[in-house]
Parts: sequence; structure tokens; C-alpha cells
Amino acid sequence: MLYTVVSEYDIFLSGSKRRYYLDIKGGKLEYTGQGRNRKIVGLFSTDPRLYLCKDYAPGKKIKT
Repeated sequence: MLYTVVSEYDIFLSGSKRRYYLDIKGGKLEYTGQGRNRKIVGLFSTDPRLYLCKDYAPGKKIKT
């Protein structure tokens, strides 16, 4: 078991899709894709409430 803020995809997968980061209030969103095809991959925050927010769930599309 790893305790890290680094995404498991960065540790265990190689050659994966390019990752982008978006600043949000209280943290950062990690996502893939561009334009209307942006999907959330991960969330980096020290606020536990953000992890419960459905807007930041992995796989959710980012609204433009």
C-alpha cells in the first residue's frame, strides 16, 4: 500500500495519456483530454469535503 499524493497511474502505468491540471478553490484537478472531452482523473486537496463532491469524481466530464 502506498500513501502518496501522486496518482497511481503515474506510478504504475507508462505511456498513458497526457495529464493536465486545473486549479480549483481548495486544490487541483487532474484531467485528460481537451475541449469538450476533458475528463477528471484525480483530485489533489487537503480539504476532505472536496473528495465527497460529485462534481470532482473521477470520470466526470469537466464543464467548460
